[in-house]
Amino acid sequence: MLSRRNKRGNVLVIFALALVVILGFGALAIDVGYMRLAQAQTQDVADAASQAALFQLRRTGDMNLATQAAESVARLNVVAGKPPDIESITFGQWDEDSGTFVEDNQRPNGVSVTASRADGNAVGLFLGRFYNWDEVNVRARATSAARNLHACIAMDITNSWSRPNYYYAREAAVTFYDTLANAYSDSDKIGMTVFTGRYAWEFTPLTLMTDDVTSGYEIRDQWEAMETASKAGKAANNGSGCSVYSGSKTDNFKKPSGGCFPDMPREYRDEPGTDHTTGMAMCQLMFQAETDVTAYRAMVVLTDGYPNGIGKNHGKTRIAQGYTETRWDEYQGPIPHTTNQVKADSVTLAQEMYEQDRVHTWVVSFVADDAFMENMVNGDGYYVNTKSAAALVPIFEDIANSLPMAIVE
Repeated sequence: MLSRRNKRGNVLVIFALALVVILGFGALAIDVGYMRLAQAQTQDVADAASQAALFQLRRTGDMNLATQAAESVARLNVVAGKPPDIESITFGQWDEDSGTFVEDNQRPNGVSVTASRADGNAVGLFLGRFYNWDEVNVRARATSAARNLHACIAMDITNSWSRPNYYYAREAAVTFYDTLANAYSDSDKIGMTVFTGRYAWEFTPLTLMTDDVTSGYEIRDQWEAMETASKAGKAANNGSGCSVYSGSKTDNFKKPSGGCFPDMPREYRDEPGTDHTTGMAMCQLMFQAETDVTAYRAMVVLTDGYPNGIGKNHGKTRIAQGYTETRWDEYQGPIPHTTNQVKADSVTLAQEMYEQDRVHTWVVSFVADDAFMENMVNGDGYYVNTKSAAALVPIFEDIANSLPMAIVE
């Protein structure tokens, strides 16, 4: 028979053994929770670093600056109380259709970042160290890429633009192109419609950016040489613009051939007005002609003025002279089309394009400001009004940079 003292000794042994197990489970619970927190924080840093790197890549096209942006994010954040390291950063092409990322330093549209606290910067544990488990390595990887994009600019080319204001607008469009060209995929397309009153033209069809870059930036060159709509008359001697309707050749476009700007669509004397719906409708047709329904669709409307109603006699001279535009696909809006109808139809059309085709609409207005323009905005788009023509360039750069970037893996 065991004595009471021996029984107490057995209990102490069992308690000591149990305490080891209890402490082990405590260490496991505390340190596993801590490791999970550290892993989640590391993933957050990797996500943010890949987004920052891609944003900088799109903005500048410079992989060194993109790398610095990722490293800056890592320094400004902590994982389990200390900044993590950017263990690796890879630039490449993300294929949205196949879901694959392939390293490509020549033409990247995505950035893959691995953040870590490992080796000499490993995460220290609490109770685990009692069991010779002092620290743990944590790593996380994130890849950010620009979404497959179809972008259409609807550009007002009415002759209410004065120079050099119009040249800032033209530069803004080129800046939009350049910003997207810094990080594009094989599926990205860009195009432009130009519009005046009743008419809009497919100035640049939706074209794969990779094809345009390979062919020598033909779209960019076309946009850089844009003028306002061509009118009869002669170019001013000082090169600052066009003296329209000079002399007796007011509407025949014979001297010089094609009018002031023969490489642009014509605008006859009886065709005044500004109808935003025509440019938007042409963009809509361009989007609807595309088979890739998964692409992110962005439309940017740029105008310098309020809409002006289109009268019932709009375009009669064009018909009487037998002129038909053959250089670009042409869209003809309704006539008559009052100013109030233009405003209402602009809003309705933008909403329809979003609901039916998921077209996100941005509107940029120089000088003119009206509630209907803000109401045209849909999806991720926004409205900007500026009184400074020079501000159009950074505005368009900001819009290009605001187009969505996704964490894809």
